[in-house]
Amino acid sequence: MVEATGRRGAETTGETREVRSVAQLDMLHSLAARLGRLNQVKEIGEAITAELKTLIDYHNCRVYLLAEDGLTLEPVAFRGELTEYEGETYEDLITRVGEGITGHVAETGRSFYAPDAREVPFAVLIPGTADVLESILAVPLRYGDRVIGVIVLSNLGYDQFDDEDMRLLEVLASHAAVAFENARLFQMERESAETSAALLGLSQALTGARDVATVLDRTVAAIPAMVQVSAVAAYVREAGSGRFVLTSQRDLPSEWLETASAIDAETAARALASLGEPFVLDRESVRPASEGPPARNPILVAPLRWEPDGFGALVLVARGAQTAFSERDLRLARGIADITSLALGSARRVHELERFHELVESLEATFWEADPRTLEFTFLSRRAALMLRGGGRDGSGAIRRWGDQILAEDRAAALDAIHRALAVGGDRSTEYRALAPGGRTLWLRDLIHVVPDPQHGTAALRGLMIDITDRRRAEQALRRSERKYSEAFRREREAAQRLRALDEMKNTFLEAVSHDLRTPLTSILGSALTLEQTGMLLPREDALDLVHRIAVNARKLERLLSDLLDLDRLQRGIITPQRRPTDLGALVRETVLASDLGDRPVEIDAESIVIPVDAAKVERIVENLLANAARHTPEGTRLWVRVRPQEGGALLIVEDEGPGVPEELREAVFEPFRQAGGVSNHSPGVGVGLSLVARFAELHGGRAWVEERPGGGASFRVLLPAA
Repeated sequence: MVEATGRRGAETTGETREVRSVAQLDMLHSLAARLGRLNQVKEIGEAITAELKTLIDYHNCRVYLLAEDGLTLEPVAFRGELTEYEGETYEDLITRVGEGITGHVAETGRSFYAPDAREVPFAVLIPGTADVLESILAVPLRYGDRVIGVIVLSNLGYDQFDDEDMRLLEVLASHAAVAFENARLFQMERESAETSAALLGLSQALTGARDVATVLDRTVAAIPAMVQVSAVAAYVREAGSGRFVLTSQRDLPSEWLETASAIDAETAARALASLGEPFVLDRESVRPASEGPPARNPILVAPLRWEPDGFGALVLVARGAQTAFSERDLRLARGIADITSLALGSARRVHELERFHELVESLEATFWEADPRTLEFTFLSRRAALMLRGGGRDGSGAIRRWGDQILAEDRAAALDAIHRALAVGGDRSTEYRALAPGGRTLWLRDLIHVVPDPQHGTAALRGLMIDITDRRRAEQALRRSERKYSEAFRREREAAQRLRALDEMKNTFLEAVSHDLRTPLTSILGSALTLEQTGMLLPREDALDLVHRIAVNARKLERLLSDLLDLDRLQRGIITPQRRPTDLGALVRETVLASDLGDRPVEIDAESIVIPVDAAKVERIVENLLANAARHTPEGTRLWVRVRPQEGGALLIVEDEGPGVPEELREAVFEPFRQAGGVSNHSPGVGVGLSLVARFAELHGGRAWVEERPGGGASFRVLLPAA
């Protein structure tokens, strides 16, 4: 079968080649024009294989196009002239990019010629054909910068094609690529038109469906006319269990109905590859393995979602195990699922609206809907006829628009309320009077809801009229009762508040006084018992120390009792100052020197200033300020005591370098039984010392306050006027 001399070795004269080229060029132009008029891929492929024989001598011609996946090369036309090529079938000719000579040309985008295909290392023998000596010429179908297919010619024998054949085939391939691409676009437009018409028909079929079952039945019935399937089913997920229940089906086999009428949640979750996009799977994915081997027809699943939480799926079963769903089928399934989901949502809303109206009719209230522009009622529950009589804006007494039910006296305010609701949106309530059929006056509360519309502002007005007559009467009776008893209630509340305040003050006072009394009494009792038990036979120094402790703690008790008695007399207003001209500086120095301040150094800067004051009260002011400083500062803290002349009097200052007084407590520390933080645990106070300082200053016509000392600490100041 191998010819002794190949074409490349045949001698041809220049004149012969020229005649051949002119004839081939004419036939090529004729074929290109014919290809441009065809709009079917199969027709174009058959025209190429038939007409190419007149241009190039071959024994076998195959035309491949790249599939939608971009990897598979599918034969759209093939023709064999000899028995050696009779075994080729469509399935055997399918190849992939990069596989064999055809795949190599598709991958590289360059023409390829093999004088002897057996010598090509990447050549692949087509199943069912003999391994013979043949020449293969393959050129790519290029559209722009894309390879969309390959034309392959083969001829028995060695080196059966020449450069002229390759150039001719490349020119033909360029025309064929344009023809195939135009046919593809035409096919896409035709399929798009068919898809749009089919989806429009489905949409029209679903219009008016008022429940889920009707929507799914109509969808399942329409699908076989749009997609080539052997059976269709629709499943809906149960809200509680999560399982998928067969709701509608067409042509499902009996074994499917027996085993898959309900799919449990776990199996469904395993099979659902996507919750939003259609996908393809084998039937074995949706059945338990224990139920035997199922038919392996591919299954296309299109998920369904509708408001508020509905979920289901359309299941399309292919006609055979080898039948594959195309990209067009997937796009069409998505369109079907989208339209069905919208119809399911609409049916759900219609169903809920019907149930809502049924519920409204059972309420002890009147539900209404109105046009936002005219306020004319578009819906008014039947209870309105039993509850209302028209106010008669148009003189007829009928209730046609919102406001007809309102008494004339309240109508203007109510209309203003509903217009404000329309202006700002949202919800609003208003109360007004209306006439009942028997002529009696009702009080109604109207709950108004503005239904928004993204395009036109407001879609509708809805509301609920509730009879609040009994509540209004009860409120009026309550107001009369409140007016009658409000004064008594107020006095009772004030008395209760005073009692609570007194009770709190009593508790605070008892806690503080019991502690301050117990501490010095314990020291006095301990020292006295020691002296008693030893029979006064202690060394003189120890005995004097005990006596000193008794005296110091006795003075503390005397000062505490004096503070309490003075505070009581001040609150009752029975103390008057005994003013006499006094050297304030000398009085302050004597008081500081007589005070027990522990190991705290004191700097005294007291000028001699003579003004009329109550010397005993001023002495108490200084003692309490020093005691307060000692109580709130650790041992070793420096103190400063100053007396300065002030316009119309004198200014007494006691400062320390302790922690100071927080700003928020600088007024509260002068109240009875109030102390600032930082009190040492071993020396608590009753909390009346600073209160007496302020009261004694006020008794003299002055005042007391505290500031922050420059450098840190507290600066207590007392202003004593001269008159």
